[in-house]
This record gives sequence, structure tokens and C-alpha cells, in this order.
Amino acid sequence: MLTRLIEMVSFILSRSLDSDEEDWGILRGELTEHLQGRGFNGQEIDIAFEVASRIRSRMDENASIAIPFKTNLVYRYLEEFKLTREARGYLHSLVLMGKITPIQREEIVERALFLDIAEVDLPDMQYLVNLVLGGDSWPGEDSPAVSYVIQ
Repeated sequence: MLTRLIEMVSFILSRSLDSDEEDWGILRGELTEHLQGRGFNGQEIDIAFEVASRIRSRMDENASIAIPFKTNLVYRYLEEFKLTREARGYLHSLVLMGKITPIQREEIVERALFLDIAEVDLPDMQYLVNLVLGGDSWPGEDSPAVSYVIQ
């Protein structure tokens, strides 16, 4: 899933940077049609355009980027865009403590990026961690699994 999103964002950015097209709406329509033809759905395309737009605005603010623009930067930006600081810190601490592996972290982040909510906060992240580690309920007083296993 995440690979598909990175692919779309990279495609959108490359086309928008290569194009002298002043009208973002026309370019977006053309690119949307192309992406739909390649099998991407509307929600994925909307997320990709939102991320590409934010990246583009940051690039415009900085005028030039000193390092090559790579997909790992897109991935990092997606995390910052969707996950709260507390959620990112929580994941980082779990990896440092050895409670989850980097591969599990990536799976958790990927699930978080495709949740249909604007921002993933700490309780949401705890829930996703619990799911990846094999739990099936929301962490909290009713479900102490995460608090005993992870924290």
C-alpha cells in the first residue's frame, strides 16, 4: 500500500515539476485520469495529491533542495503529516526498547497512513501496535494487553 502511495506522489511531483502548467486544476485532472488508468482508486489519488501539494509548497518555500529528492523523504514526510509527535515518539521508543522490530514499525506506520482519519494520535497508535502484535481490542482499562506487554 505504502509503495503505491509513494509511487503516486513521486509521479505527481515529477510531472508537476517538469510541467510549465500554471493551472494546477488542469494538471491534476490529467494526472488523475492517468493514475486511474493505472489502477489507483480515488481515495489513494486524493491522499497522494495532498501530500504532493504539501511537499511542493515546502520546496517552493526553500527555493532549492540541497539533497536529491528521494522516496524515503516522501515516506518521512507522510509520517510527519499523518502521525502526531506523541505517536511517532511512542513508536520510536518501542523500537529502541526492542518491543517491536523496524519491520513491525513499518507495518504499523503503513496501517496508520491509510486510516480514514486526519491525524493518528497516541491512543490510535497504541491500538495499531496492539493489532500488529496480535491483539484484537482497543488498549485501555478494558484491555490491559498493551500496557502490560508494551509499556
